Amino acid sequence: MKKHIFLLAIFSFSLSVFALPGVKSFLPDMSGQYVYYKDSTFERESYTGFLYYDEGTYAIRYYAPMVKDKKKPLAEKDIRILFTVDAAQDHVELTGERIISTVTPEDTDLINYIHDILYELTSRRQKVSYFTDKTASRQEYEQFGGKVTMIFDVLIPIFNLKSISTMDGKPAFTLVTAGQLASSEDNSFFDFKGFPVTLVDKHHAFKKKKSTKADFTYQTDTGVSQQIQLDSQWKQSMDNLWLLENSAILAMDVIPAPKESADTYLPLLTRRMMLGTEQSYPVLAWLSITTENKKTTISNLHYKPSTESVTQDFKILTTLKNGNLAFFTLTIFNEAYTKNRAYFQKIIDSYTIEQK
Repeated sequence: MKKHIFLLAIFSFSLSVFALPGVKSFLPDMSGQYVYYKDSTFERESYTGFLYYDEGTYAIRYYAPMVKDKKKPLAEKDIRILFTVDAAQDHVELTGERIISTVTPEDTDLINYIHDILYELTSRRQKVSYFTDKTASRQEYEQFGGKVTMIFDVLIPIFNLKSISTMDGKPAFTLVTAGQLASSEDNSFFDFKGFPVTLVDKHHAFKKKKSTKADFTYQTDTGVSQQIQLDSQWKQSMDNLWLLENSAILAMDVIPAPKESADTYLPLLTRRMMLGTEQSYPVLAWLSITTENKKTTISNLHYKPSTESVTQDFKILTTLKNGNLAFFTLTIFNEAYTKNRAYFQKIIDSYTIEQK
């Protein structure tokens, strides 16, 4: 008998819950979650990132890549600060800080900016009423020239902030990526350096061959059957796992939903699945999340700098009659996907579920 990969283990999350001071959020933030924003406060390309360690400890990083300009070259800038706060307060009250990167006297303004933005974004999140999906808030924000529109989404960790735009619609502070650290040794947060101008993966080509159709069914002990139509180019590795050469991987499973968090389990899983994994960063400008007939479909691009690879990722969560979730995932190297869109879309469309 083939082995079965239990997908819940891949997408599990810590039950330790943390929150911003003075903010009541629909979804709890989990230790190790982080976000990065493209920050137009600066003339050069700049990113500001935030990481939750625990309810009283944050890391904030400002990063700007090197500017190779003969007339006005700029060195790479990377400033990292750990903050501790009094978690019992309803506002940000610092109890300590430690700069964990090399800084110079010229960096004083940047360090002050990092302090200010922690206070500012926490304060502005506090001004938004409790919400369970998305909301917009018009606020006065002098740093970005006056009145701004702030878009919030519960799926985004920490501040729930998706974007800040000026009154003329120009982006001022825009979410670019987000992730979940896998362990204390995972340096994904501090390693992020933005995305290439063009996201191209030329290392993983796939060419369709003449093949025969093959229908596969994965059935659990709970009476749920998941079916997929593939072809003979795919090789079954486990009961619920299939491989397409070195181009794609497909898997299915059923995830039991805990009774104590039934209302938030689906959005928590949706959040977890849109986040990056170790050294792999989702390109959130490409993120698509749709929900129809109890089925949530998440699709996005992921970039892995160490191998310069780009993958197209599809995940489907379907709420079953008993509250459990049927799960489908298909990950394809982008070079293979872009040249065979119809082929892979047909596979996705063939996915069906039967329940007793």
